[in-house]
Amino acid sequence: MRRRLAAWPLLMLLLLAPLSLVPLSVSADDTGGIEAGPSSIGLSPSEPAMGGSVSISLTLFNNNSVSANDVQYSFYKDGISSSKLLESNVVTISGNDFATVNTVWSGLAEGQRKVWVSVEYNGDTPLQFYKEFTVVGLANLEVSQLDVTPSGLRNGDVGNVAALITNSGTVASDISTTQIGIEGDSDSTVDVNVPALNPGETAWANTTLTFANAGNWSVIAVPDAYDVVNEVAEGSGMLSTSVNVLPDPDFAFPSTLTITSPAESLLGPWTISGSVSGQYLSQTTLIQIGFQVMTSGPSPTISPLEIAIDPANTSTTFQFQLNSQQVAMLDAGEYALQATIDPFSILTQSDTTNDQTTGMMTIRPIPNVALDPIAHPSSTSRPAGESVTWTVVMQNTGDIAVNGRIDYSWEGQNLTSEIINIDAYGSMNWDVTLITAQNPHDAHFVATWVAHSTSYDADATDSISSGEIVVTSDLSLTFLANTGTLTSGSADGFVVDPPLGESKTYAYTISLVSSGIGEETFSCRDGNGDELHQANVSISQIGEETSITCIFTIETNGDYGLSIVALDSSAQTHSRTWSVLALGGDGNDEVSSGIGLVLILGIIVFGLVIISVAAFILTREPDEEIERGIYDYCPACDGELVGDETECPYCSFNLKKARRRFHDCETCGENIPSMISHCSFCGTEQDISSHYETRERHEKAIPVVEESEDEDEEEDEDAIVTGSADFDAEVTEFGYDAEQLGDEWDEQITAAEAEMAEMEARWDAENAEILEGEEDLAEGILSAGGDTFVGETVDEILSGKDKVIHLQGGTDDGKKLSASDAEIREKYYEITGEDGVREGDKVNIGLVQADRGLVGNELPEDAMDFSFEDDELSVKKPRKAARRKKAEMGECGACGADLAMDADECGTCGAKYS
Repeated sequence: MRRRLAAWPLLMLLLLAPLSLVPLSVSADDTGGIEAGPSSIGLSPSEPAMGGSVSISLTLFNNNSVSANDVQYSFYKDGISSSKLLESNVVTISGNDFATVNTVWSGLAEGQRKVWVSVEYNGDTPLQFYKEFTVVGLANLEVSQLDVTPSGLRNGDVGNVAALITNSGTVASDISTTQIGIEGDSDSTVDVNVPALNPGETAWANTTLTFANAGNWSVIAVPDAYDVVNEVAEGSGMLSTSVNVLPDPDFAFPSTLTITSPAESLLGPWTISGSVSGQYLSQTTLIQIGFQVMTSGPSPTISPLEIAIDPANTSTTFQFQLNSQQVAMLDAGEYALQATIDPFSILTQSDTTNDQTTGMMTIRPIPNVALDPIAHPSSTSRPAGESVTWTVVMQNTGDIAVNGRIDYSWEGQNLTSEIINIDAYGSMNWDVTLITAQNPHDAHFVATWVAHSTSYDADATDSISSGEIVVTSDLSLTFLANTGTLTSGSADGFVVDPPLGESKTYAYTISLVSSGIGEETFSCRDGNGDELHQANVSISQIGEETSITCIFTIETNGDYGLSIVALDSSAQTHSRTWSVLALGGDGNDEVSSGIGLVLILGIIVFGLVIISVAAFILTREPDEEIERGIYDYCPACDGELVGDETECPYCSFNLKKARRRFHDCETCGENIPSMISHCSFCGTEQDISSHYETRERHEKAIPVVEESEDEDEEEDEDAIVTGSADFDAEVTEFGYDAEQLGDEWDEQITAAEAEMAEMEARWDAENAEILEGEEDLAEGILSAGGDTFVGETVDEILSGKDKVIHLQGGTDDGKKLSASDAEIREKYYEITGEDGVREGDKVNIGLVQADRGLVGNELPEDAMDFSFEDDELSVKKPRKAARRKKAEMGECGACGADLAMDADECGTCGAKYS
């Protein structure tokens, strides 16, 4: 019916179409020569139905003789606004010709409707007009509600389906048919008749459907299935609903079993926990769960567990325990515990593949603490009395923590450690530091793990660790210098004092103290390094004292040296030297020899005293002399200065102001006086002329400065003018120990006193024999200085000289030679070959060392010599006072006194040389 009604408008449109080709004479307005009006609007069909569409045509006439390009036209629904626009476009119309444009209005609503048109060309006022038409109503059948009952249908159940049919159109509908079925199942479709319905009326279409399979299904209801009713929207109005068809109940384990036991327990209990989920349940259901330990041997019997599954819950948890008696037949290890739902197949389930799960149950072994059998020392060899650290590696093979102690033995001691905790499957290092015993030996260390009473250790045989080290004692011996004893013949002989006698045998015994243990061989050697014999020393305890005896025979006169050398370097070499008296000749020779020796010693002592006093006096240089040494020349005219002038006597330059001027050394950057020629820090030569103006020097005599009477005052000779009052600190800088040096001096002084006493005794005895009347029958080679010149005058002596120099002149005032008579003294020293100190010479007394880094210390020539050779240009060096070179000296073979190399006679003892 609906299809037949829809054909009538189409037929009318075909009949009226030729009429549209006939030009109509209509009155219309125009815009820019383009004419149009309501009569130029055509509708097809003229009375469209609700929900349908209408075709709209517009005929435009170009009243111009030329073509009209881009004629703008627009169609609107029920009024002109942008929201109601149907179509807007342009068209080109030939001159004096027609053009038709078309559009479609779809989805028409029932009632009176207006189609508006707007035309505009060439900027003229737009033409706006409309045409009204009527949209007729239709019936519209819809399924407004679809229900399937009951809920919770299972596979194979029959469900009731009810569809509510509504006529939402504006006209009554005829009798129609509604089809109801399951989507995808064509055999389930059922036709249900629906009576005629007025606009707004409803009717139920009821039927039943069989749901053969479980699953989620769609039930569909289609109104007017055979299109007998002419409706607003054909083929629409159907409705579907989803129906979940449940299968048979299903029980499953959502996860594996969880099995735990106390962390520190070997006896359980073991707690088994898990959960069961139930699906497609209509009510609470009781199920059983069975358990079995999967093992090839005997398996413990475990009773089934019964639990209730509530459909309101997604899953239900369960828990139970096993004790040590239930699993007593199981050995230590891991076992799979299997759980099964409905082990006796009582329930009907839709799926049984998810009825089993497992969990791992661990029967813990008894923990075992294993020690590394080898204990590791920090060193395999240690000196006696020193420390050694032992390390023992321990491992817990069990899965629970253990605790205990370590009993250990060392050097005859049995000791115990503090409580030690070892984590499950953990390992650790245990360290202990111990002291080695005295004396060389092999030291053994043994450690044993002892479990606490509340802990475990499965195997005690692997709980022992041991090790050993070698304890050494490096021998170190020290000579006790104050214990040295000289005896006659052997160590048991009587004590003798130097000097020693020629062709006699002596024994020297000295003690040593040890700081270690071991053996050493000492070599007794003479002054030439030849070995006399060896002596062995064995030390068994630290701190033990022993002694060495060296026996030697004096074969020649002169000093005799003895050295005791440790062949294994356990002690420093000990050396001693003694003087030896020569044998031979009669009493006169001995008297002459004794007198000569006494004279030599006396002269040496007297000379040392004189030199010390002279050096002390000459080195006490006053401040003005020091300043004179620094500022020898005027910086302006290079005139020689005495040192205390405030104004240069040659050019009147202000020396007082010049001495206050300083500048920075270009080499080291230190601030130094501008008048010095060399930097006192780095020794770099300074350009003095760049700091002062150059003046012409006028030579004139420098006034003599008379010495004040205050300078003749007696000086305190006990005052320390140089050096340090702290002898101990000063001598330490030279690598000596004050106490050691003092002991050596005491020994030397004691030996010298003894030697002098013996010589005096022998001299007295020999003089006594001479006084008794014996004549001196032998003449010695040596003679006194007075005897050499007996019967000779000065002129006779000088007559044999090639050159005679007269030292008295203008510079000699006839008085005793003083420091100012330096030139006379220099000539005197050259003639006599003696060595002396003249004015300006540097003399070091005692242990003085010049620190070149201190300002004011005089730098030696080698540190101040920055000269170089140049072929053409050379820098003019400042003039310096000439220094007298020290004459090359020799030594008297008889008395040891210094004398010139070309001297033929000693001025001290009178010895003559050819």
